[in-house]
Amino acid sequence: MTNIEWTDLTDNIIRVKDGGWWCRKISPGCAKCYSEKLNQNSFFGGNKRPYSGQPPELILDTKMIRKWGFQKNPRKHFVASMTDVFGEWVPRYWQQEMLDGMFVAPKQTFQILTKRPEIMLSTVNEWLDSHGLNTLPNNIWVGISIENRQTLEQRSSILAQIPAQVRFWSAEPLLEDLGEISQFLKDIHWIICGGESGPNSRPCHIEWIESIVQQCQAFHTSAFVKQVGANAYFQGQQFQTRDRKGGDISEFPEHIQIREFPNAIY
Repeated sequence: MTNIEWTDLTDNIIRVKDGGWWCRKISPGCAKCYSEKLNQNSFFGGNKRPYSGQPPELILDTKMIRKWGFQKNPRKHFVASMTDVFGEWVPRYWQQEMLDGMFVAPKQTFQILTKRPEIMLSTVNEWLDSHGLNTLPNNIWVGISIENRQTLEQRSSILAQIPAQVRFWSAEPLLEDLGEISQFLKDIHWIICGGESGPNSRPCHIEWIESIVQQCQAFHTSAFVKQVGANAYFQGQQFQTRDRKGGDISEFPEHIQIREFPNAIY
């Protein structure tokens, strides 16, 4: 199980051979990466490697992938929460094997996030061609992580090209006001948003979250406010919460107490 509010399970199918995980930082949202922090702690199974430089020897957990097809109770699976399964260091055939495992598990819902949508697009198109399909099955949701306007503009146009029935953004950690996003929403079915948590968190202004929610509502795009973060501001003042990551929905301003899932599915 997991404490991530928008999923049921985290399936980390890619691991370092001698234990722990590895990823490579790519943009400002990675600076205080929760996964790298966990990986520094051997108590949590980490290997203390930084998320930079050359990758160590990795393994694909094919046993976990095979199990998907035998699971009877429907669950939402966040796949590879500790790395980017579409990282340039991941063998392309591993990505194809992952999609094959999802394809034969129609009762399960798979949520895949990447900061490298160009690789996701290429892999998905190759996989669709090999299966004679035009679009991904509706149990495979594809998303991009974004943290500011620059990453939104860089990644959203590529995500929009991926033939999927559910495309989403994870705007977390939200590091600035995204501004006008309506031009992108016709291609997006779901937006998760939230401020940064952890020590020395960068600030998140609740007005930034409000703007996302309001624009989602205007375009009938599902919105999920995960947390306001550990360093939230509202109307120019520090917004104090009892929950250390600002993730207790009852503490949010009422108008952003919203946790929806894609309308086409739920």
